Amino acid sequence: MLFKISYIVYYSSLLFAATCCVYRYKILDNASKVMAILICCGFLNELAAYYLSKVYHNNLALFAIYCFLEFGLTCFYFNKVIDVFIEKNIGFYIMTIGIVFGILNLIFLQHIDSINFYFLFFEGLTIIGMSLFAFFRFLLKQENLDLYKYPHFWFISILIFFWSITFLFWGLYDYVNQQFKAIATPFNFILPAAGIITYIAHGVVFLLYPKMKTTNE
Repeated sequence: MLFKISYIVYYSSLLFAATCCVYRYKILDNASKVMAILICCGFLNELAAYYLSKVYHNNLALFAIYCFLEFGLTCFYFNKVIDVFIEKNIGFYIMTIGIVFGILNLIFLQHIDSINFYFLFFEGLTIIGMSLFAFFRFLLKQENLDLYKYPHFWFISILIFFWSITFLFWGLYDYVNQQFKAIATPFNFILPAAGIITYIAHGVVFLLYPKMKTTNE
């Protein structure tokens, strides 16, 4: 019952974020539009995953493929928000390397109908690394920027929060569920809870976007 409630809240938070994205889309800058598209794609993916789980009782193949789209859009976002990436299209190089690695992983290491652990670790480390580098460039190149009223500061902070928890969750998932079964149930609530916080935070940033944009113009 608790899992059902948590996922209802999770889907509701994702719907909230996607609705805010659509509502504010016309006034967003290019990088924010990519983030909005990423969130909307995440919402559609979750709907498709729910359908597959109910009808075919397996949605792992969908998530394995969606990881590539998610990673590609995230790299595209950073390619539009980090000055060095913009100049040299570094985000596209990272995206290409990551997707090639992911495809090879599915072919030679992990089957498409299994949880894509290796690519998830790679994706998490890469996104956290790009996020920290983005903070470095913000502080170095934009001394007069009011970070707390800068939407990309919040978008990237949310990415760090989500992917840090995701990275640790999947790294400990098998160990906790096999060795510490007494805490496995509350442990498995961590990822849905992180998703709820993430999408509510994204929705709030999009709602406050016009004020943030005006403050930093």
